[in-house]
Amino acid sequence: MNKVVILLLAVTSFTVMAQANDSVIKPVPFISLKNNSEQYASICRANGVECTDKTKIWKEKGAEDVFYLTGPSLELIKIRSVQGAYIKQGQWDFSEYHDNGSSPDDELTKEDVYIYPALYPLNKTRQAVALVTKWSTGYSGGGRSAEYADFLMLNDDGSYRTAFKNISFFSSEMIRACFSEEDYAKKSHCHDESWSTLSLKFIDEGKAYYTWKFITKSSDWPSFTERSSATVETREQVAYPFQSEGQ
Repeated sequence: MNKVVILLLAVTSFTVMAQANDSVIKPVPFISLKNNSEQYASICRANGVECTDKTKIWKEKGAEDVFYLTGPSLELIKIRSVQGAYIKQGQWDFSEYHDNGSSPDDELTKEDVYIYPALYPLNKTRQAVALVTKWSTGYSGGGRSAEYADFLMLNDDGSYRTAFKNISFFSSEMIRACFSEEDYAKKSHCHDESWSTLSLKFIDEGKAYYTWKFITKSSDWPSFTERSSATVETREQVAYPFQSEGQ
């Protein structure tokens, strides 16, 4: 299962028809700039940023003049192109954010924390980013990983507010099922595999914020079977932003 494809699907499938009108509510994906491009280098120089191999600069899809810079320090910097100059318009530092730091179980170890490259709508003017924590463990011939996201509303003053937390974002598990020469001679699927992906729908009910529908699609592919034998289960949960505050 190609994780990059899965996560791209998770972004591109975040659409819904608003109930009040026929307009589509969807997130804004980021498009990565090549780190050897002149535009990438110009943005780094203009903002006094020492860009490394782990520094990413993204263009906001649909806006030719809006860019975002991310890196391992968990800072998000918004940059706008104004008459050929790249001007910083906002900066958010998530390095001290700890709400997503608890392990989902004793078997998994924290591997990474990253900002997913997209903006998620909370209403017509406010947006959130997903701060994703990845957990993983290895098996002999397989392994398991799980990612959980906290969706954080971006405020203009550089602060942020947790809209949703500890949302299952992506998971996968692979368990080896072939151990003998006879098993491998079958030339069949030699692992028990399972994975889950998240997609979102946004519902405008005329309130201060959109209602979010979390749609988790879980797949199970048993060993020694064809891919077409995989089963799929879909679960949906509807929630309103900021309800976890004070809990």
